[in-house]
Amino acid sequence: MTSFEITPVLSSIDHGQRKDLLVRLDGALIGTSDLVPLRDARYLETHGIYEGRSDQQRLIIDWFAKHGIPSLQTKGTFRVLSVGCGSGVLDVSIATRLQEQTNGLHYVGVDPNRIECEAFQKNFSEASLDQARFEVVPTTFEDFGAAGGFDLIHFVHSLYYMPDPTAALEKARKLLAPGGRLIVFHAPCEALNDLTVRFWDKQYQRQTLFAEDFAKTFDAWSWDYERERVDARLEVSPLANPNSSIGLALRDFIVQFDTLGLSESIQDIVDCYLRLISVEAHGETHIAHPVDVFVIDG
Repeated sequence: MTSFEITPVLSSIDHGQRKDLLVRLDGALIGTSDLVPLRDARYLETHGIYEGRSDQQRLIIDWFAKHGIPSLQTKGTFRVLSVGCGSGVLDVSIATRLQEQTNGLHYVGVDPNRIECEAFQKNFSEASLDQARFEVVPTTFEDFGAAGGFDLIHFVHSLYYMPDPTAALEKARKLLAPGGRLIVFHAPCEALNDLTVRFWDKQYQRQTLFAEDFAKTFDAWSWDYERERVDARLEVSPLANPNSSIGLALRDFIVQFDTLGLSESIQDIVDCYLRLISVEAHGETHIAHPVDVFVIDG
């Protein structure tokens, strides 16, 4: 990993330099055979480190508490489906709040990563959720066969990984109970994801959709929705240390490949780009990490 100098203020980022680096990266990735996707265990490890250095998850939980949960009520058991639930760290916080205001809670997670599903099971088992029933299904959402009737379905950064995300959204809406709510947290394609998408599109052999694309899709479908931005930051100070295992984990998760297996030229471009979009704030180094939230009522 190269030396990591920090851009002093966000407004000084040279967008021409960003574009030039991305053009260089696109060229370097053509025909490369060095792309090794993160295995399930490494994905879980790097995901935890990445989320632990971002304030986004806390802000998402706060958003659910203020906007996503209070207006949702049911006389019977309240049913939730978390699509792409991962380790369940976020879900435990949501379930804890829901348990306090419902007459019964049935919380279902679905995720194809079996190691993350095991972590979900462990996190829910250890949580104070005596009034809640929970289950996790280790499968893709395409193969998920629930009968429906969910009061709340949410996708939190999970649609990127699905072969047909628009079909997943249509399926989710059909699984809603009358009066239910579909909530989608999905990133816009801004500075950080302008880098990430170069690797994702290579890995999945298709165009990655971002928040801007879903807004156009919902408009085309004539779905009524509300959209707002949650501004978050990713603390990336460890990237400055070329020997930091935390820095390596952050870099791996950002591109979701084993970056040490990439050629030195590709590693250098990635490091230069991350260096360019990093800013100093409150004595730490951050990269903007926004997410958009869509709310669709059934």
